Amino acid sequence: MSISRRQFNRIFIWGGASFAASATSGIFFPKPAEAYSLEFPISALSADRVFNGIQKYCGAQPIPGVLSPILQGNTNVSSKIEASAANVIRTADQEFVARNFTSKRTELALTGEGIQENRTISRLWGRQRQDKFGPNVGFGFVEKVNDRYSDSKISGPTMCAIHNAQQVLADQRLTPPEIAASILPTRSRLDDFGSWGGDADASAGRNPGAVFAQYNTAGGTVTSRYDLVEPGPRGFGRVEYIIEAEDQPRRVILVTVRF
Repeated sequence: MSISRRQFNRIFIWGGASFAASATSGIFFPKPAEAYSLEFPISALSADRVFNGIQKYCGAQPIPGVLSPILQGNTNVSSKIEASAANVIRTADQEFVARNFTSKRTELALTGEGIQENRTISRLWGRQRQDKFGPNVGFGFVEKVNDRYSDSKISGPTMCAIHNAQQVLADQRLTPPEIAASILPTRSRLDDFGSWGGDADASAGRNPGAVFAQYNTAGGTVTSRYDLVEPGPRGFGRVEYIIEAEDQPRRVILVTVRF
């Protein structure tokens, strides 16, 4: 993915809702923040491209030939994938299929700090479906937390924002482990099956054109909000993607997705 000068703008902002505390004085100071704005054509979104981006920017290492046997019920397929992890992967994938994410399934990959030491490892894979306004990419992330495996499932606007945020962080000279720790879900269970049409559940006064998500990362927290601004084949939506990572400025990335 390349971003032209016309597509990408960077704005420095200070203060806002993010604060850093002085451990010695107890005085709170505004944490520096950075804002970025870019455009992304939905036609450029696919499970393969997102998978390749996670390899490039987050240091993911594919494990070819492993995912299909796992999904067929074989839990003894690789020394890198424990049987209990394989069970969680299969169950999570079944939910993607139930939600019509049935095309362009990727391989399984490992990413995160300590891949060799078996620490903070994310097992991830992707699938795709066609929504009303364009392709919708969903990814599953499985991690071991307190000796138990849990999964996070992300699709739609949030996954598109993850895809775009990687290059922004790489342009700021973050390393692949730092990028993975900033944006990939961990230590939490999240099901974010967002679509480009917004939240199908408009109960309790929700805006039907908006989708909200928040999840933990190895380095902090990510919050995203998607708004369908203009529906239709020439319309667009916007994702506000906020990254709060330890020892990093607060980053607000606004992605305008063109249909």
